[in-house]
Amino acid sequence: MFVSQPEFEFSFPPELAHPGSQHWRVVELTLHAPWFLVSVEIVDAEHPDCSMTRTLCIAWDTDLAELLSTMEPHQVKGIVCMMPAWQSVTGQWTSREIREVWRCRSAVGHSIVLVDTVGEKFDCGMVPDHEQPIEQDLILRIEPTEPRQRHRTIPSRRPRRAKTRKVSA
Repeated sequence: MFVSQPEFEFSFPPELAHPGSQHWRVVELTLHAPWFLVSVEIVDAEHPDCSMTRTLCIAWDTDLAELLSTMEPHQVKGIVCMMPAWQSVTGQWTSREIREVWRCRSAVGHSIVLVDTVGEKFDCGMVPDHEQPIEQDLILRIEPTEPRQRHRTIPSRRPRRAKTRKVSA
């Protein structure tokens, strides 16, 4: 789902990188399908008061569910579902913040159901027509947090505007 080219590889200090990892400045989506950003807090084992947030790009809802089921719930700080243009009223990519991830199973198969911050349930693709009984398992619920105060920025005196150039034929 994500692809990059060698010219977009980023030289990262080896002492800071995980062995065998590669870093990229540009990645491309090969499909116009929903995908996810998952923010995970990693606590330093030697210094428990030190932590950092890693953000993972995940291609499929099934991969999301699998990853989340292997993690401690308190580690997950946020999930955003990136919705493709064809699923948006604006015709552009948009995002939905996710509060719950559910796995649903029935005799005809399984699916992943997501619940956003306004409580709307949705799925990301081909979902079987489930037959009763439907088993539903909550994989993760992210409790809402208090909004952080933003640092005040000083606006520039003139607003920036997009510029266009007229091309003469």
